[in-house]
Amino acid sequence: MIFKKNKHLTRLVALIILASCSTTFKNLNLNSAESLQEDSPKDFLEIYDYQSYFYNDLEIIQATIDNEMLDQKALNDAKILKKNYQKILTKKNYFLELKPNHEYSKDLIELVYRLNLPVNILWDENNQIILPKNLLSQKINGFCSSIYDDAIASINQKINKNSDSALIIYSEEYKSFAESLKPENKNLVRIKYTGTNFQEFSAEILGVKFSEKRFNKISNLNPNQNLNFSPRPRSDFKQIIIILNPQEYKSMIPALRYHGGSDFIYLNFISSLEEINTPLQLLDYEDSLTPASIYLTSKIKNDEPASLKNFLKLGALHEWLLLQILKQAGVQSAKINGVTGSIVYQSNSCAKRDIPLQRISPDLISS
Repeated sequence: MIFKKNKHLTRLVALIILASCSTTFKNLNLNSAESLQEDSPKDFLEIYDYQSYFYNDLEIIQATIDNEMLDQKALNDAKILKKNYQKILTKKNYFLELKPNHEYSKDLIELVYRLNLPVNILWDENNQIILPKNLLSQKINGFCSSIYDDAIASINQKINKNSDSALIIYSEEYKSFAESLKPENKNLVRIKYTGTNFQEFSAEILGVKFSEKRFNKISNLNPNQNLNFSPRPRSDFKQIIIILNPQEYKSMIPALRYHGGSDFIYLNFISSLEEINTPLQLLDYEDSLTPASIYLTSKIKNDEPASLKNFLKLGALHEWLLLQILKQAGVQSAKINGVTGSIVYQSNSCAKRDIPLQRISPDLISS
């Protein structure tokens, strides 16, 4: 699993050192002589993660099929899952070509090792790595769209479910993604964040400053009269979509909440997760909606990840690696509970990813 500690770390580190320090970059054959021992048997639903492969996974799938508790759709899915694992586990060798000193090579070696499959890594100085420089904003080969584009699609789908108008706050770096939000029959206001004072910016765009100025003007007409004042945010939109640099969310969301309270629905872009290092840091976004996979939230609820550092990048790499495994194993179709989202794989087309919007709450952190 992406988040689970590897008990065979010593051997893995040795392999990574060998790969990084060797002047000849000898080809590596991972897990060929011996198989890892699974830390603990997976439950049935965990097998849909396609994170590692053991023969007792087949026994778990078959036991679930035999207990006759699945409806027809779930039963069909379980039979396909079993067929896929049989194909993956019975293939004698897999091959992966990597370029020495490529920025993702060490991460890929570690991810390959965790698969518990006989993967031969072939080093080639002339190999053109087909992975993009940015694994999140650029489309990875084999997928229909990038992780960023899939997150935008989820936000579009959400805001189209009601008739409320929306405000988009974005940083210059994410302008193209902000512009790709095109809800149907909605009033949409886009405002670029260029300042450094989150409180002043939030008060300005939510109309609180205007409300305060109006109150002061009225008060000055009769300074001897005591007036009660409670600033009201603007009411011409009900949804606020935040598309900012990762480090800006921790200040922007509290500032918006301070001035806007619970009058608005707050939707974060997936960039809000990029600098999250621990599950507790997610509480900075409490009660907002964030694109997050079912895989991620289930692991957090089970107290599995001690760290979330770089989990999106590692998840994207694993999913690219998984597509290579599925292709070489001859898998025709698969439903995958992926790290970055729910993935539908078809051998004759690009893989589709769905990233659900999930509400961040204390219940998410502690089960």
